Amino acid sequence: MKKLACGLVLSGVLVLTACGGNEGATTPAPADQSPKTQETAKEEAPMEEVPNTEEESTEGESLSEQDNGEMYEEGFGKMKAIGVGYSEEAGIDGTDSPVKPISMGTMNLYINSVGIVDVEPEEEMKYIFNEQDQVRAIIVDMKAENTSDKDITFNPNQSIIVTDTGEQLESEMMFMGEAGGDFLGKVAKEGQTWWLVKNLDKDIKKLTLVVSAPFSTDDWEDVGEEKRIEFEVLTWEESKQKNN
Repeated sequence: MKKLACGLVLSGVLVLTACGGNEGATTPAPADQSPKTQETAKEEAPMEEVPNTEEESTEGESLSEQDNGEMYEEGFGKMKAIGVGYSEEAGIDGTDSPVKPISMGTMNLYINSVGIVDVEPEEEMKYIFNEQDQVRAIIVDMKAENTSDKDITFNPNQSIIVTDTGEQLESEMMFMGEAGGDFLGKVAKEGQTWWLVKNLDKDIKKLTLVVSAPFSTDDWEDVGEEKRIEFEVLTWEESKQKNN
């Protein structure tokens, strides 16, 4: 089975290397980028798994290897992957093929993975989520790369997400990741960004990532066009079947 999700990292705030389709990579990566080994990922972010009554989990096993998509992070709370995003344009198709660069002027945008996760934060962490007992997050793992020597400003981590359930979402400041800002020459940045879903009663089947055009840092002139990248969202179980 191809890997559906890729573990958890706790660094200041929780970020999820969400649900990708590339086998053998703890963090999905473009072809020109060397994926981390599973052993290295374990050293960086050792995890405590949710007990599995059907089959005991192996110590250090990542979320991608859990049949039910659940994990517990001590000091943060419970997490359950409920949705996985797929896009032919981004190259997320459930195969081992590398993700595709999305060209926007002199910028290349790689969407490594898209996942939807339910989070039940522990009491001391609820302040991050306005004291809510449960939140649902769309988490996008991305990389942005400037292919020119010119200084470019590009903010895919501030993109808008529109869902088929009628929500228009802005990214969360505390969970914005580093894949955005000023790219002073041939610079690449990557990270995970969260969008918090307001309606927990409806299941998202499709979503669109609306990415604003990059522009010249010097004169603010656009150097590309806005992109709207559509994703089909499958449930965790559907994704397991797709990736078999």
